Amino acid sequence: MVKFLVEPGQLSRQFWNFISFQASKDTCLNSIHIHIMTKKLLLGLFVILSSAGLVHAQKTPIVITVDLGQLYQNFWKAQEADEKFQSTVENAQQEIQGMYEEGLTLASDLQDLREKIKTPAMTDEARARFITEAQELERQIRTKEAEVNSYRMQTERMLQQRRQSIIELHISEIREVIVEVAKEKGADLVLNSAGMSVIYFDESYDVTNEVLAKLNADKPAQ
Repeated sequence: MVKFLVEPGQLSRQFWNFISFQASKDTCLNSIHIHIMTKKLLLGLFVILSSAGLVHAQKTPIVITVDLGQLYQNFWKAQEADEKFQSTVENAQQEIQGMYEEGLTLASDLQDLREKIKTPAMTDEARARFITEAQELERQIRTKEAEVNSYRMQTERMLQQRRQSIIELHISEIREVIVEVAKEKGADLVLNSAGMSVIYFDESYDVTNEVLAKLNADKPAQ
């Protein structure tokens, strides 16, 4: 015997479980952004270069600094890539929102059926038909919930991988220009001034603006 699953008080739990899709969606997609920013910061904590590789005891090493975070944020290629990536995130949010709204429609239809089933004057045949329809709607709601969860997890993984690739690509290009400037200045070591390991530095040793000028030298005119 198939048990009717729409008991008093049960719809509200099912309905609000489905509403939690939105909160879960926002949390996961926001977590993508948090993960992205953390990744970028972590990439900025390492020593970028020991360009000469030959720091002798009798020689005072020449050290210069750069702000890797500032370079990334102001590199025009990274800025364009970030804008395109944000567009991808927004499209994913819209798709999940659409799926969420479909689920809310199912939940609303289920509520209407529940009210009809409670009608005293309804025939047993009609009540049995509505119960069957309600059970089918419950099945569709569970299916929709599974679809949203699956899509959300797949999208999160895809966005994380894409974002990591974007960061690694542009960090590599930035590093090449840092090496170029370091060699021009005869530097033995380059430190990331935004890193936690750098407590103090004399700004006269900082070449961030010089590196940034080279990075943006080929930026298309607006």
